Amino acid sequence: MWENAKIVAPTPNSAIVQPNVDDNFVINSTHLKMILEDKFNGYLRADPHDHIREFLAICDMFKYGETESEAVKLLMFPLSLSNKAKTWFNELNKEFITSWEQMRRAFINRFFPPSLFNRLLIEIISFSQLVCESLTEAWLRLKNMLRKCHGHGLTKRVIIQIFYHGLDEPTQGILDEIAGAIFLYKSPNQAFQFLDDKVLFKLDWSLESKIKHHQRSVAFADGSNNDNSRLMEKLEALTIKMDSQF
Repeated sequence: MWENAKIVAPTPNSAIVQPNVDDNFVINSTHLKMILEDKFNGYLRADPHDHIREFLAICDMFKYGETESEAVKLLMFPLSLSNKAKTWFNELNKEFITSWEQMRRAFINRFFPPSLFNRLLIEIISFSQLVCESLTEAWLRLKNMLRKCHGHGLTKRVIIQIFYHGLDEPTQGILDEIAGAIFLYKSPNQAFQFLDDKVLFKLDWSLESKIKHHQRSVAFADGSNNDNSRLMEKLEALTIKMDSQF
């Protein structure tokens, strides 16, 4: 009698309103497998924008009708979540989501809130070169910080100023010498092109002694190019000049 008298709670409905699709509609099995293999867990280092980008890239690989494509995104997206992210989704109000754009906005607002955006922006503005960090490593690190701070709105001019003023004085001096003038006098596009140049990316600037020598070592991956050789000679001369001052 006790078993018969027990009340079984109803299973709550999904947060997504069931999209309208034909009875014969089927999601491609390969598509489903790829989504299940690329889940977002919602932890601190997980980037929700990257997840959305990858999710949409996978969806675009498979062709459905226009209405079906919207339905596929809504049906598949919960399957791409795990751990904290899946818990968040399950706690949304039932039938709260009616469109893919609404789903995307709710997801981004939860896992990329204004507080996180502000923290990342402050880290960019206060950027500084690390001890023993090469020029190339510093530039790549700043670019990675910018990539993660989606919608930062910083212009190229501001980014170049942040980067230059974040470098230590010896690196600023060498950068000015290689540029042939004060680096900040370059246009933003020229400065970006200069830093992204494949030759500069082959340089390895390292600090061998933090106290006495401040010697920068420069290495090229390919020394066969004449321009590279001339640049190498110039940098070696600058290194010797700097060493003589300490």
